[in-house]
Amino acid sequence: MATTNATLTINSDIMDYPIAINKTMEMKKLQSTAGLEETTGLRTKKFESASAVSIILAADFTSGKASKVYMRNTGSDSTKFFYVAKNASAAAGDTADVTIGKLHGGEWMLIPWLADVNITVAPSSAEVMTLEYIVFEE
Repeated sequence: MATTNATLTINSDIMDYPIAINKTMEMKKLQSTAGLEETTGLRTKKFESASAVSIILAADFTSGKASKVYMRNTGSDSTKFFYVAKNASAAAGDTADVTIGKLHGGEWMLIPWLADVNITVAPSSAEVMTLEYIVFEE
């Protein structure tokens, strides 16, 4: 049986008392104790324009399963970011989409995904930007 764990560590001193969060999540199949067994493999995509691109297509996966999506903006410039959205386009303010957020240089995210809509990104700059991503699935 496959085992895939995600670990998050957060340490902060922004309040009067320090915060220390250390959590590990085993990625499991929907309503099961068995781990996720498939992956797309770690992919890297370079963008050289500010056009939106669907990088993860729902049609390539089984909808309604317990998939997880990891993404990281590999850049170090915090002023350059990727819009991340569900559906056809990741353009800011596009009413056809649900924009999840902006992934600035050096930031990463891990989200649950039902494989029911495409995951789309749009770089904030026409300069070369790189995104790495992977889908873990049943």
